[in-house]
Parts: sequence; structure tokens; C-alpha cells
Amino acid sequence: MPKETMSPRERWEAVLTRSTPDRVPMDFWATPEAIAKLQQHLGLDDLDAVFERLHVDRPMGVGGRYIGPEAPAGEDIWGMRRQVADYGTGTYSEVASNPLAKYDSVDEIEADYPWPDPDWWDYSNVPGDVRGKEHMPLSGGGSEPFLHYCNLRGLEQAFIDLVDNPDIVHYVLDKLFDLAYENTRRIFEAAPGKIIMSYIAEDMGSQEGLMFSPTQIREFLLPRMKRMMDLVHDAGAYVFHHSDGAIRPIIPDMIETGIDVLNPVQWRCQG
Repeated sequence: MPKETMSPRERWEAVLTRSTPDRVPMDFWATPEAIAKLQQHLGLDDLDAVFERLHVDRPMGVGGRYIGPEAPAGEDIWGMRRQVADYGTGTYSEVASNPLAKYDSVDEIEADYPWPDPDWWDYSNVPGDVRGKEHMPLSGGGSEPFLHYCNLRGLEQAFIDLVDNPDIVHYVLDKLFDLAYENTRRIFEAAPGKIIMSYIAEDMGSQEGLMFSPTQIREFLLPRMKRMMDLVHDAGAYVFHHSDGAIRPIIPDMIETGIDVLNPVQWRCQG
């Protein structure tokens, strides 16, 4: 390991500005059981100590504190219930109920469904949370609304909607993106100049190809994602874009729309 002369933030910023870092910055994503095994292997109880031992420069997430109405027992604020599914190779928290699945029109949703309000979060904690963390790559805000749309409508119905119910897709995505936009704006406002990146994601690929047609991506996702990206860039930060799968055909569009970081590059996927 070469002698380190940069902080994790400086290392990230060097790569983002196409400068030369003291070493390649390292991120880390894993499921809870993988993290537990890694901590056990290293004999460390604290995850930050694991990152320090392994020279991981993982971004630190910054966000507001929820102060809104309490959700009903067993549900989240969206009306979703979750259950832990064990697939043998890993456990994941899966959505077990889809609160928008019962609706057949925008009018029905608008008349009956209570959308979360941006004022349900308080951002006065953000300045204190980032104080003393100036050496860390700080990440705040962002969006992944079609994933959330799938949870609200159900996975199969969500993709049917792209063809049969585009008005519902546009309406719900506008609601989700508007909330994400305001959340991101307030985070940047609470910590000006501190946040260096924002997570603007959408899983658009399977192992074989795109899960949407390029036309659908350009209609439903890119204009709304560009609005988010413009907000991040106006704050002087970078857009960290995550998408699983074989998404090579749409990468030029994503670059044109404004992404600065692509995660991951799944080299085993087709193309």
C-alpha cells in the first residue's frame, strides 16, 4: 500500500476532476450478512474501523430527520409492509404489500392516497452531522423513483403501466420526483458546499439487456432525472448514478443527461 497523502474526500474529488489521486479510491457495498462475516473475520465490531483497516473511502450519507406522522403498525409512511426473504445465498427486505395496486386511474389515486409531504422531515440536524466530517466524501439527497413505483404498484403491474397506463406512471413519478427534489434541495441548503455527490439511480437493465425500451427511458425517466441532476450540479456537486445490468445502449443518453459517476460496470453482463 503506497503512503496515503489524501483524505477520502480529496481522493474522490481527484478522480471526479480527472486529477491523479494518491491511490484508487475504494467504495464498499454489501448485504448485512456479508458485512457481519467481514467484521467477524477481521475481529472488528465497528464498521468504520473495518473501512479504515481496508482503506475504504465509502461516502457518508447525509439527510434530514423524520418528524412526520407515525405510520400504522407494521407499515412505513407509504403504506407498505415488508418481510425478510431468505434466498439461501442472502437475505433481502422485500415489499409484501403494494398500496397503489388497487387503483385503476389517476383520479382514484388523487382522491384517496395520502402522499408524504416534504415538511415531514427536519433538516436542522444536517449542519451538526457534517461538522467534523469534512475529510469524508459526503453524499446527500438523490432519487430512485421507478424502483419506488414498482413497490407502490407491484413489479409486474409497474411494467404493464408503461404501456397500458402511462398517465398513472407520469402522475406517480411526478409525485415521487418532486419529493426527492425538495428533499435534495433542502439537504444542500442546510450544508452548502459540504456535499460532493448525490445518488440519482434507477435499475434499468437485466443481465441480458435493458428492462425498458430506450423510448420509455427517454419519456418517463430522463427528463425527470435531468431536473434532479441540474439541481445537484447547480449546488457544485456530482451525480452518482447507479444502475444494475446490461445498460450499455443507454449509457450515452445518461452521460448526455448529466451523470458523472456510473456504478457499477457489470462486465459479466451481455454487451
